[in-house]
Amino acid sequence: METTPQILVVGNDSLLRGEFETACQSLRKWRPVLHFATHMRAAVETARTRRPEIVCVQMESDPRALRTFADEIHAVVPEASVIALYRPGSLGAGDSEGAVLIDAIRAHVQDFLRRPLVVTELQGALDRLLVRTDEPRRKLGRVVSIVSNKGGVGKSTLSVSLACELARRNKGKVLLVDASLHLGSCAPMLDLNPQTTLASAAREMARLDETLLKKLTVTHECGLDLLAAPVDAVEAADIDDQAIARVLTLARRSYDWVVVDTFPMLDGLVMAILDLSDRAYVITQNTVPNVVGAARLLPVMEHLGFPRDRTRIVLNNNFERISGGLTPEDAAARMDRDIDFVLPYQKRLVTALNTGRPYVLHATGLFGFAKTIRKLVDELETVGASDDTAPVREERQGGTQPSPAAKQDPLRMNPGPATA
Repeated sequence: METTPQILVVGNDSLLRGEFETACQSLRKWRPVLHFATHMRAAVETARTRRPEIVCVQMESDPRALRTFADEIHAVVPEASVIALYRPGSLGAGDSEGAVLIDAIRAHVQDFLRRPLVVTELQGALDRLLVRTDEPRRKLGRVVSIVSNKGGVGKSTLSVSLACELARRNKGKVLLVDASLHLGSCAPMLDLNPQTTLASAAREMARLDETLLKKLTVTHECGLDLLAAPVDAVEAADIDDQAIARVLTLARRSYDWVVVDTFPMLDGLVMAILDLSDRAYVITQNTVPNVVGAARLLPVMEHLGFPRDRTRIVLNNNFERISGGLTPEDAAARMDRDIDFVLPYQKRLVTALNTGRPYVLHATGLFGFAKTIRKLVDELETVGASDDTAPVREERQGGTQPSPAAKQDPLRMNPGPATA
């Protein structure tokens, strides 16, 4: 009986596609469906949506990159088997070759295939690895990132408020990661003085696991764990995209919810966070410069591959109503996107920020800011499970096309004078 496993092939070698397509035509029993990604980040999203049984990845010279990638794959598709592709002679000789293979095994690689691909070797690998079981898939936590390309719009306030409300409902099962490396403010907002930070996790990458990650966090009285931002720019230099990806991958295994406060810049580190995010909240302030910035950020995120249906827009009215201020309708028109949530002005937030007592934990939640946060969490918990069926994300390189909305000028709608 023929079966059709899903196989994801990852690598930037232009010959890979031809080798696999030719070899798969001669396989016995297996008639795999092939998916290709030229870069590891695009591969993670393809794995999330296609749920491949086998992931074949071209071996790089840096075993750390392979380990990070394997961890990310096992986080999104725990049942997938990872096969490393290599060319004889490219691994070195003698002890050097053995060291590379040992590093790959430590990176949770289950098998190896030589290139150019040989049908009999591919057949053997599939026969060994494609063992069907009735074991349920391991439930993993969900990653929620708060994003903006402008500072001072309330990104950290939303991150802390969202994490606190989730922790109120899921005590001990929520982690807040302050990845705003140079502006980290989550710890003072929670009146916490952590002795370890995200930089500590980056320095311990060689032995970092779920247990150590938990030890590096500090717990707030509401039941929230915080992995704080580095204390200075020197510490922040230790954190790269591979480090943050490993932290989030491990966090998903230990927590039901992982909330990430990001730095207001779409750099490699933030892109790595988005790669592992189930939902991104783009927050902007109701002023023209900030709305313009958000209007430019949204199509870039979509062009880079983050699915539109996993993005939510939050408009923060974090100052009192004034004549000439933008309305939500004005902001939506300028961004050419619906506003999903509007955070109303709340002057007590300033007191909460200064005292380290999150407003959402002490407000009634019947109206205003706290009510909106609770609606946001309600929506997140309600529709979270449906995000697993999000459409496949295309590769970042090689002809990814922006959506129709991204092709248009995001500022083409010029509303009339704003009302108070």
